[in-house]
Amino acid sequence: MKKHFTHLFTFLLIALTNFSFAQVDWAIKSIKSPTELESTPTGTSFDLIVECENKGNSTIKAGDTATISMFAIDILTRTIVLEYPQNAVQGVANLYIIPEDIVPGNTHDITIQLTSGLIIPESRDILLGVYSYYLNRTNPLIDSDSANNGKAVNIVWWNQQKWNVSVEDVDYNSDNIAVYPNPANDLLNIELLFAESNAVNIELLDLTGKTVAFPSNS
Repeated sequence: MKKHFTHLFTFLLIALTNFSFAQVDWAIKSIKSPTELESTPTGTSFDLIVECENKGNSTIKAGDTATISMFAIDILTRTIVLEYPQNAVQGVANLYIIPEDIVPGNTHDITIQLTSGLIIPESRDILLGVYSYYLNRTNPLIDSDSANNGKAVNIVWWNQQKWNVSVEDVDYNSDNIAVYPNPANDLLNIELLFAESNAVNIELLDLTGKTVAFPSNS
């Protein structure tokens, strides 16, 4: 009988311990920003805005702590091109003090202004990933679900001209004409390859055949 009660007490102790440690479920709900990156003559600056959610059954208190880290991977080359903080892919993270109470079911945006000196010559597709974990330093509660602490999205990191390709990668058609970038934003480049100099008239038509631009002869 004594052995039976000992086993029962051990079971209840484990159950109560698990219950107390399962009160917090900090999760990343979405990456609000950036939706794209764009190089400037001085580098690349953007706001990292991560929407986090309290999915547990206890209020997360103001003054509690979360970790935050971010990485950007060039999809084509599979290389890391940007990290916050340094060595984020190896698990390094910055601490973030939560400024307000977050009741169960509510969300909170972590906003960090980031600046990089990188100026990319060619636009590229990027995999942007973020991680955030709950870390209360004064009360030994732990995050009950670590499967929802990361999120990744595909975005474009534009070069200064917002070209999809570099000049070296331009493809000419059978008439020795190249038009880039496609799609264009504010600037459309037209390149012609001829063995001899020629006078050329260029017209830009819309889908209905209407002339929408008539540049000077070249």
